[in-house]
Amino acid sequence: MKYAVGLLLFLCVTQSLAYPGVGDKVQWTGIIRLLDGSSTPVHISKEVSAFNTQTQMWTIKLETTLGEKKSSKVIEVAELYTPDKFQSLLSECTSKGGSREKITAPAGTYDTCKITETTPEGLIVEKWWGDIPFGVVSKSTKDFTTKVDLKDLDSLLAGL
Repeated sequence: MKYAVGLLLFLCVTQSLAYPGVGDKVQWTGIIRLLDGSSTPVHISKEVSAFNTQTQMWTIKLETTLGEKKSSKVIEVAELYTPDKFQSLLSECTSKGGSREKITAPAGTYDTCKITETTPEGLIVEKWWGDIPFGVVSKSTKDFTTKVDLKDLDSLLAGL
């Protein structure tokens, strides 16, 4: 009997770590800081709400709260971030100009690949990619007028 319970527990834990899957959800919080010293809280969540087996498309619900403003949209994508993509990114991290870093957020501690890019508009975007649904554990965007920090992955829920 105790072997059956142990096997069931192992299968549940293994299943909960597999992604992508319907029900996977991640949430980030952060702050937009302006040069004048003002700041606005930010909350972003992404959730896999469906998978269409006929079209092979994932449906993603994206919700954003910026101060008092809330927005929500649903998008469809053909591919999502996977554990295999993370392993590939991690193995090529330094050769692609990134750095391997361990970061801690309220949802846990993660081995990540930090990649810094500069957009054509001059924004500096730092992303810490980890082994979680949607991949981004933390993000920081900087320009000459603002600094956006989304450095706290609040929670991570695995699909059922």
